[in-house]
Amino acid sequence: MCGISGIYDLAEKQAGSALLKKVEGMVSRLEHRGPDSRGSRSFGPLALGAARLAILDISDTGNQPMSLEDDRFTIVFNGEIYNYLELRRQLQAEGVDFRSGTDTEVLLRMYMRKGASCLAELRGMFAFAVWDSRKKELFLARDRMGEKPLVYCRMDGFFAFASEIKALLTLPEVGREIDPVGLHYGLHFVNVPPPYSAFKDVRKLPPASCMTVGADGSMTVDRYWRVSYGGVEKIADPRECVRQLGECLDDTVRLMCRSDVPIAATLSGGLDSGAVVSSMSRAVDSFDTFCVSCDRDNADREFEGARRVSEMYSTGHHEVIFEKDDIRSVSEVIASYDEPLTSFVPMHARLLASAIGGKVKVALTGNGGDELFGGYADHRFLQRSDARMRLWRDLDRWGIGRLSGLCPVPGVRRSARKYRDWGRIPPNRFLAEIRTSATRAFCDAVYGDLMRAAAAEHSAARLYEEAFEECGATSLLEGFLYQQLMLLSQHSIVTIPDTSGMAASLEYRSPFLDVRMVELGLRIPAELKVDWRLGEDGGKLVMKEALRDRLPADNVGMKKAGFGSTIPYREWLFTEWSDFMTRKLKSDALGDLGLFSPDGLGSAYERARNDTRVPAELLWGVAMVAEWLESNA
Repeated sequence: MCGISGIYDLAEKQAGSALLKKVEGMVSRLEHRGPDSRGSRSFGPLALGAARLAILDISDTGNQPMSLEDDRFTIVFNGEIYNYLELRRQLQAEGVDFRSGTDTEVLLRMYMRKGASCLAELRGMFAFAVWDSRKKELFLARDRMGEKPLVYCRMDGFFAFASEIKALLTLPEVGREIDPVGLHYGLHFVNVPPPYSAFKDVRKLPPASCMTVGADGSMTVDRYWRVSYGGVEKIADPRECVRQLGECLDDTVRLMCRSDVPIAATLSGGLDSGAVVSSMSRAVDSFDTFCVSCDRDNADREFEGARRVSEMYSTGHHEVIFEKDDIRSVSEVIASYDEPLTSFVPMHARLLASAIGGKVKVALTGNGGDELFGGYADHRFLQRSDARMRLWRDLDRWGIGRLSGLCPVPGVRRSARKYRDWGRIPPNRFLAEIRTSATRAFCDAVYGDLMRAAAAEHSAARLYEEAFEECGATSLLEGFLYQQLMLLSQHSIVTIPDTSGMAASLEYRSPFLDVRMVELGLRIPAELKVDWRLGEDGGKLVMKEALRDRLPADNVGMKKAGFGSTIPYREWLFTEWSDFMTRKLKSDALGDLGLFSPDGLGSAYERARNDTRVPAELLWGVAMVAEWLESNA
């Protein structure tokens, strides 16, 4: 696990020493990602740097940049290749000798033998760059789910990349001009989605993508993996789904427990983190678990659920309390992300990561389980909508739909009216509309001229539509599962853990985001994951069956609650944090740039006091924009 950076002087105007000095400055801004060692090297028109968090082969042989074959190939690598031992044995059988025990060397040798096609064989989270000095070609790649970040700047005669934006901003070539398009998308998708960023000069390499930068200045970006329902053979037998899920979970966690340093786990009272802990107990002799919440009444359900699992598996358990006074950390949170986020989660995520990072370097999490296996109320709503839409389409086809609007039963008339308004809309547009309408209404009320112009040219709904279309979904539920995994929640389930963890020099690993787990999730029919007719008990059905013998019965049947969901953020926005919110929403930084309307924000904040339909997290997101602007002034 590292922070990586590099500069390619395509015009060859800067001496190697000048490039090296700049890269060293970039690496210094990434030291939190790798406090164990720092390294940098120059190769004519290119310089590479890395800050290392040593987890596998913690000796100096694992330091980066790492070169092989008389310096022809050099790599800087951030992340973990979980199946590196299997790949190493495969290469050794082909006659390859290794000089270290790192996954970094395995990755570099895989690339040397197979080029970009090696990506298909990697199980892991990664962002890396390989320099080929003979071809003067730079190759970069990012993992399938985007767990490891990679940002870059491309200008005439100049290319630079890094793990975090703050490293790029040390370079005089990279401007700090704000990108309203990025901020606009950030309000819709928790944080700014690739390829955009909050800065016009900075772009993000999308997940599951690789990039090649040639000596002639050419730059190509290719997608090497896609999630698709089309052509996937579903597992029809529910018992087989349960069996394969349990086996895949155990195998994935076993691989992720590979470490030469102690590991831990996050643990709420829910299924996902409990599932990971149950599998870890089969792979590791002992480990600690950590939970975060706000225990105001000493009867916090989240803590109670976590305690039951900890007792069942005899973990060393730690409870972290988030207090209302922790708002004092907001400036540190914003500084670590480099961009504003429309979420409360980074606040307690920072506190939790600091607690874990004070004890270990690696922790496993349950991130992605809800998105992959249908744990939210929205999943049940969309499954019910699918059923009702099919019914009304049949009635419409038979000519009965129009007559039903005359039915004296109010419920039937309401359903007929909804179908008339929504049922004839293609599913990709329907899903996009219901996902963006509330945010769009909020933005219409608070945007200034600059943000209105950005919104007019860049539709968040269109990103939803494109995601639905590319995955081959045949239902609203399937489409939404994909959108959550790769578009909506994707940026929160990967960005927040990575950034909060690395700010504390902590590596999070997420079994539910492993490629084998995701591909298995696609093969499990949606109706085995969700049944809307069961109400709150109708989510993650296949997971519950797989975990009945692994977790306490009270935990398997618990009502869904997110990690830290018991923290009363909305209440605090209008009480203990009201002075902070009022000050930020009136910030000159918002109005003077034409980004937001101060009057519109003030009205929205007052409406939200008594109307829960006004999304409080969006108000918090705008306050984070203000904090970010002020800190970058």
